[in-house]
Amino acid sequence: MSDYKTPKDKLISSEQALALNECYKAKQNAGFGAENDSNFSCSSWYSLEDLEGYINYVKEQATEKKINVDGIRFYFGVYPENSEDKTKAGQNTMFLCPTSPSVENCSKDVTNIQAMNFGSTGNPPQNDYGE
Repeated sequence: MSDYKTPKDKLISSEQALALNECYKAKQNAGFGAENDSNFSCSSWYSLEDLEGYINYVKEQATEKKINVDGIRFYFGVYPENSEDKTKAGQNTMFLCPTSPSVENCSKDVTNIQAMNFGSTGNPPQNDYGE
């Protein structure tokens, strides 16, 4: 038996996931436009090993730094044009950042624990939900 609980109240159906993905693409295509399709990705993929490793890293760092970490926030980002890896310049990405509870009853980013990036986005349009 595992030590974690499945967050059943946060699970969504495939139909709901498809609707979210379609709405995201429609909204972003309005901003990015067809001429930038090569830079647009609608997903990021991380291996279970990387996710588990990052969660363990965050827990270890939180213990070492005496920080109460309550979750991980997923951010959307775009690589700057002057990126070291020129193949990523202008492409969007998703990165993860640990959070801690705050007085305002809203978790705040923990910036003294490193964030995680460099998942795999695939080549559009093959990264649509369900494909």
